[in-house]
Amino acid sequence: MNQKMSFEQALARLQEITEKLESGEEGLDASMKLFEEGAKLTAFCRKKLDTAEQKVQVLSQPEETEA
Repeated sequence: MNQKMSFEQALARLQEITEKLESGEEGLDASMKLFEEGAKLTAFCRKKLDTAEQKVQVLSQPEETEA
């Protein structure tokens, strides 16, 4: 997986993988490789979302002013 991949690209690839796995047309070995790739992409997307959520929380906090 390309670490420079955007969240949107990773999500699109996950959708492709899901469709392939749901079709049942892939063999066992190919399905396992797709599943592994999907697991990595899921972790990548989760990390991106967690980072974005943390940033939103920081930006949403009222600024403290020094007296």
